[in-house]
Amino acid sequence: MTDDRPAWARRIAAERQARDWSQRDAVRALRAHAPTELPSEESMIRQWKRWESGQAPNDFYQPIIAALFGTVTHALFPAPSRRDGEKEVLAASGMETLEIVSRLNRSDVDGATLDALRITTDRLCSEYPFMPSGQLIIEGRQWLRRVVELHTKSLTLAQHREVLALSGWLALLVGCVE
Repeated sequence: MTDDRPAWARRIAAERQARDWSQRDAVRALRAHAPTELPSEESMIRQWKRWESGQAPNDFYQPIIAALFGTVTHALFPAPSRRDGEKEVLAASGMETLEIVSRLNRSDVDGATLDALRITTDRLCSEYPFMPSGQLIIEGRQWLRRVVELHTKSLTLAQHREVLALSGWLALLVGCVE
């Protein structure tokens, strides 16, 4: 059975359980980190249950919950992605990710393919502060492998230079995330 709750909801439940806290215990501990008076205990327990089921806490509660578990807000509640890479690549090159990958595998390297790779690399590097590191490392490694495979294909000097630059940026990204 799949748990469809957001990652942060699963994590706060797991963090609470790892400490062997009931939801009531978690709410009591939360009060110690709150900068102001919180609603009644019963109201906060109902709220905690909603959070664990996947209803996002508001901006007031997010840093308090993060502090409760000894982390920072964006580590527990990552900011939404600021860019839609699929739309950017599609608008610039007219290709979706699947088509880019299939062209790379066919050695059909043209200007549009390199443009799409450049946009994808730029998007991944720009998402560094916002995308969860686990997701970023997986995507970064996959794209690095794909770009490195281009070195074995027949490329013009300009294409070769571009592929080397993209490989370098992706390798730097993967290294920083690791």
